[in-house]
Amino acid sequence: MDLTHVRRLIDLLATAPVTELEVEEGGCRIRITRGGGAQPEVAPSVPPAVVAHTPVAATPQAAPPVAEEAVVTAPSYGVFHLSPAPGAPPFVTVGQEVQAGQEVGLVEAMKVFNAVRAGQAGKIAAVLVEDGTEVEAGTPLFRLA
Repeated sequence: MDLTHVRRLIDLLATAPVTELEVEEGGCRIRITRGGGAQPEVAPSVPPAVVAHTPVAATPQAAPPVAEEAVVTAPSYGVFHLSPAPGAPPFVTVGQEVQAGQEVGLVEAMKVFNAVRAGQAGKIAAVLVEDGTEVEAGTPLFRLA
């Protein structure tokens, strides 16, 4: 499991109504938990030396792989805006298809506006933050399906 995949799992946990997530993939098992008010904690359930040498047997009737949902995050600290100006229509709405690199929102800090861009193509599955909310860099803003 690579670091990008682990970060996506942490982002997913941050937006999901659960406090614990356990994933087993390619002989590696990882458990991520979220405590009240604390940052998500990443802890392997098996010591790393054992994980590297313990093959995981595939079940004969394994479920088909589920497509991962991507999360669009805030590029910096500031106030999140869904539209380019007050009263203007939003950049995107739930159910809308977006392309990689497409502008989907803005983050304003000290009158400087940073574009929020989709990292990959997909469909807006959910808007995770309300317009006008103060966000930190890396805050999940949209979920793509």
